[in-house]
Amino acid sequence: MAAKYFCPNCGTSLEQGVKFCANCGKSIQETTQQQPVQQPMQQPQAQPVVVVQQPVYAQQPPSPHSRGVALILCIFLGYLGLHRFYVGNVGMGLVYLFTLGIFGFGPFIDFFSILFGSFRDIQGRLLTEW
Repeated sequence: MAAKYFCPNCGTSLEQGVKFCANCGKSIQETTQQQPVQQPMQQPQAQPVVVVQQPVYAQQPPSPHSRGVALILCIFLGYLGLHRFYVGNVGMGLVYLFTLGIFGFGPFIDFFSILFGSFRDIQGRLLTEW
């Protein structure tokens, strides 16, 4: 197998005995022609740039609705969706009303989300005030 030669500047495959690279036009040194290079020079790879953006709701002020009122509504009338109506989420309130709280699972999940402070109103703002 014949030895392969590569341009030290751009990595293009060369024939033995050429004085200039046909790709980049650079002069080829005598030492390069006499010593075969096993692999061409690789161009440095550009590193990907990662942009992290905060969600829109993370930049919003807290909700004017009370967490305590939402919690009491959820405990006593959660199966009717009144806590959902209270925070302005009429669509989910109607779903809770017609399915009796999604068969009892909805108010149970909402109770813990209100209790631990992750419940949001219709605009995506957290209920923070008791």
